[in-house]
Amino acid sequence: MKIKKYNYLKMRYVSNLIPEKSQVLKHYFKGNAHETKKSNPSLKMLRWIGGVFFLLIALSCIKHLLLTILFGFLGFMILPSSHNWIEKKFRFILTTKIKSVFAFIILLFSLPLLGHYNDVDKKEAHLLKLKLENEARIRAELERKEKIRNDSLTYFINASSQFADKHKINEASKQLKKAALFSKLPVDKNRIAVEENKISTIKAFDLVKAEKYKLALPQLDSLILKEENNPNLFYNRALCYSKTAKIKEAVSDCLKAMQLGDKKADKLYNKINPIKKRIVGYITRCCDGSTSGSTGRGTCSHHGGVCDWSEPIYQEYRKYE
Repeated sequence: MKIKKYNYLKMRYVSNLIPEKSQVLKHYFKGNAHETKKSNPSLKMLRWIGGVFFLLIALSCIKHLLLTILFGFLGFMILPSSHNWIEKKFRFILTTKIKSVFAFIILLFSLPLLGHYNDVDKKEAHLLKLKLENEARIRAELERKEKIRNDSLTYFINASSQFADKHKINEASKQLKKAALFSKLPVDKNRIAVEENKISTIKAFDLVKAEKYKLALPQLDSLILKEENNPNLFYNRALCYSKTAKIKEAVSDCLKAMQLGDKKADKLYNKINPIKKRIVGYITRCCDGSTSGSTGRGTCSHHGGVCDWSEPIYQEYRKYE
């Protein structure tokens, strides 16, 4: 059995096939539904500009979410690419009339919101301004008080230093106590500590100068613990030790002061620990100045004879080495 093959004609729409008098839905049969209308480039450009404009406004209102949503939707709807997407997605024609109605509703709803948020922004800006001004006043007041505190601290420290230079220890200590009242920062405490060491050092040296060696020793001990590389402190303590019959300790401090470059310590060291001599043996001295280890007959026979059979041999030493 043979199957007949049929050629089917392709169906297509032919415009104006029905006479105009016989048309019932004239607008329905007008033109070719499959033909796309050519878009106006100028109108398309305006849509892009309008869409971008409203999207920028939406970004500028990002602080206020509702305005951002409204203007963002309006800008999105105006953009040509978004226009085509909406028509394909929801399958309806987004006419200019529909867009105009939407735009009017959005703008009508946005105007009161703009006014409201504008008032809110102004109020927030005013409050922020007041806050910043208040913070600036507080900061200025704190800086003023800090300057007064620091100036007072410096004044009393300088006054204490001047009294200390004149060896007025009691007055210097009183001024330093006043300075301590204005001490707040670690650097302030360090400044006071330096001045305290200076006063203690001058006081200790004055005791040494007044030959009050036993009173000076504890203060020198305390100062050396704080300043281990001060040669003057070691020299003065060595002097105190030497005057209180502690020669071994005095020698040790002299050596330390000499290592740190104190020239006075060298003189004191030689005084309290002088060079001594002791006999460590005897030798035979020939008359020509040479020596001989022989003690029998014929000793120094070729050197002019023997001048001293038992000349002592001396060795230099210090008691405290």
